Amino acid sequence: MNRREFARSAIGLASLGSLIAVADDPRNVAKAEKAKAAVDHSAHAGMDHSAHRAVSGRYAALAATFSDCAAAAEDCIAHCQTVLATGDKSLAECLKTALACDTTCVAVARLARLDSEFTAGFAKASIAAMEACAAACKPHVEHHAICKACYEACGKTISAAKAI
Repeated sequence: MNRREFARSAIGLASLGSLIAVADDPRNVAKAEKAKAAVDHSAHAGMDHSAHRAVSGRYAALAATFSDCAAAAEDCIAHCQTVLATGDKSLAECLKTALACDTTCVAVARLARLDSEFTAGFAKASIAAMEACAAACKPHVEHHAICKACYEACGKTISAAKAI
């Protein structure tokens, strides 16, 4: 991947991050809930909709792997913030890289669930963020189980991204 492709991916990822923030805003969720309640769904009330939630397609496994990594990064973020709040700055770099890792993993997981043509490019572009996160977590794996879980999730996800 050259610099131009990386820049395009980074810009796209930043745009996607903005969309994610809007979609995840509790105020927007509440509005959507009200709008959904106003729609009459009685015509298909007895139908089983569980298949709509299942991820399928060529990137289903990748979506699961990136979602798992994002979840591990979220746990790491919370842990790092707790430690930093005590005045211990030893996890500052870990926090910084976990935030970037979480953002990229959420974006790639969403693209993968959509079976998007952009999934592979974003997955490959996210490797650098996960490598940085894993490198920041590595010194702490013996002391913090959460850092170890994040480190391992990053390694698994890096392997999956490289395999595309």
